Amino acid sequence: MQQPLNRASHRTRRLIWSSLRFATGIGLLIYLAKSGIIDLKTLDRLLDSWPISFAAVALMSVDVVMMSLRFCWLLEPHGLHLSLGKSLQLTSVSTLFTTFLPGSSGGVLAKLFYASKENDRRRAEIAMVVFLDRAVGLFSLLLLSLALVPIFPRLVWSVVELRFLVLITVVLAIAMAVGFAVILFNGSWAHRLLRRMLEFLPWKDLASRMIDAIGFYKGSMRALWAALAASVLANLSVVCVAALAYFGLAPSSFSFRVFLVAPMGYIANSLPLTPGGLGVGEEAFNSLFRLTGVGGGADALLSWRIWCLPISVLGFVFYLRGIGRSVHDRGGAAVAALEVEDQVR
Repeated sequence: MQQPLNRASHRTRRLIWSSLRFATGIGLLIYLAKSGIIDLKTLDRLLDSWPISFAAVALMSVDVVMMSLRFCWLLEPHGLHLSLGKSLQLTSVSTLFTTFLPGSSGGVLAKLFYASKENDRRRAEIAMVVFLDRAVGLFSLLLLSLALVPIFPRLVWSVVELRFLVLITVVLAIAMAVGFAVILFNGSWAHRLLRRMLEFLPWKDLASRMIDAIGFYKGSMRALWAALAASVLANLSVVCVAALAYFGLAPSSFSFRVFLVAPMGYIANSLPLTPGGLGVGEEAFNSLFRLTGVGGGADALLSWRIWCLPISVLGFVFYLRGIGRSVHDRGGAAVAALEVEDQVR
């Protein structure tokens, strides 16, 4: 008697969660329609130059695949397995929430929720990997920005604001690299510092477990380097998307200077202030483009938002369907695969 009741309760919970997901999804669509995210004039121009739009969407797909691979590779040293297909689903849903919730925090939380589903015992490790995944993405964007500076030395040296931005980028990149190295190679010192900083907070043990999880990479540096390489390629693809947008909207005034300022603009766009950085990102792109003597920054970022929509729609479909358990212990994943194979036979 107990088993039928449990099944009925399970079906009821699934129905409730499906209804909530659907209602939230409809709310997101209404928000999209009323927020003015899509400028119809810009959309018309993008449709007229459809080969550029096609190339941009293809580059956005490269970005998604590289981010998905990065997450898979970062999980491996912990004995956790995530298939590329499931990772693509997580990345698509994350893109959906990144686009329509403040900053990039919505996407991070969505990925954390689905990745840790049915993984209570490994939640600290998975949480660490999710945040490390985001940190690697930001760090690679900083590195990409700095790598492009030597191509435009006169421009950077002649504009005070650009020199200041480059200095901030250098400081942030060094701070992130040093902080990670300290945690990776001197975990005991990081533990003591963390416990003093979080002494009165209830989740200090969780933070300590996350530091321990980072220590796993000390013997798996190849995974870190592979994740960083994938992240650089992913960010380079979205910088090329910004350049394509600028070329498609204003081909006569195109300048390669867009490659210098686009990474900085994307960093500003990730600030957790408005949905997807909307408004913040446009203003940042406009200001940065003006510093280099070109215009159309806001239109370029708006084009990027429009080209993000196919991925967001795909994420919306996965969100409505629901995503089951994605991350498995490596042994558990093998057992699950065998069970599926037996069922097929």
